[in-house]
Amino acid sequence: MKKISMSAVARAAGVGVATVDRVLNNRASVKQETRDRVLRAAEALGYREDLRKVMTPEATAVKSAVRTGFILLPSDYSFYQVLSEEIRRYADGKLATEPAFVWADIHDVEKVVSSLEALAKRVDIIGVVALDHPLIRHTIKQLSASGVQIFTLFSDLSPCGQAGYIGLDNLKAGRTAGWFAERMMEKDSVIGVLLGDHRFNCQESCEISFRSYLRENRQDAVVLEPLQTRESISGGYLAASQLLTNHPSVAMIYAPCGGIEGVIKAVCESARHDIKILCHGPFIGDEMALIAGHVDVMMRHRIDVVAETIVSVFIRRYQETDRNPLSVTVPFDLVTRENI
Repeated sequence: MKKISMSAVARAAGVGVATVDRVLNNRASVKQETRDRVLRAAEALGYREDLRKVMTPEATAVKSAVRTGFILLPSDYSFYQVLSEEIRRYADGKLATEPAFVWADIHDVEKVVSSLEALAKRVDIIGVVALDHPLIRHTIKQLSASGVQIFTLFSDLSPCGQAGYIGLDNLKAGRTAGWFAERMMEKDSVIGVLLGDHRFNCQESCEISFRSYLRENRQDAVVLEPLQTRESISGGYLAASQLLTNHPSVAMIYAPCGGIEGVIKAVCESARHDIKILCHGPFIGDEMALIAGHVDVMMRHRIDVVAETIVSVFIRRYQETDRNPLSVTVPFDLVTRENI
């Protein structure tokens, strides 16, 4: 049989010879659509023997050349350590280089800014968890203009040139919490709200939609002004302690934030076992908190799905020429003691 040349495959596929070489010899990343077109053309021309080598699972699993970096909250902020481990797991075998991670306290704006600038010099796409602060937005705008793509994770920012957002539909999460609160509380109940920070847009959206739902459906409810946990366990303890001291009649706490462990500790120490807690998760000891009745309903992020989505979106974004802002929402689970 006459040997089929790469030039013939290139003509049939409508691509260059270099692209055919990359596909058939797995030399570099090629868009999946182009790769499939080259493989179909090669097979139609009788390139079958070689294709059997090219199309083995090991060969087709070409690692993406995209270099990724992440700025996450430290390990004492509930689930971020678990998230980094899941991102590494999904990136293994899919990315040619291991993701870079930087840990920055949510209120350390200068550390977030310097981390963005440092990562931008060595990666293509950055995922960041940050407050909606003017200096952070200014930095993202400048770095985005230089070609680095920056995605906000969990909490979006005001428009500043970011490549997109990956996280929950926070308005939906807040209204869902409102739906539960409507059904769980007595008439004229007082509800406390705890947020990590007022500049954390995801939590602000949850609070707004929570209030909106109750305004529409339970006008008798008294929803207090939010206190800040600063996203930490100690901050959660202090905020909840202050709430219970200043408002002894509080019947429910809505906490779409970090630091839930501290909130639970403060409530338990108060001997107010009748207080209902609606919160977000996961957090350390969340299932035992549900079983013991310390938490009534948890809206839990599916961290494995979040990590897989982040890696997939970054790879796809690197391969595409489209640079329009992208918003990707991920699901959350509604967890009670009866469906753990």
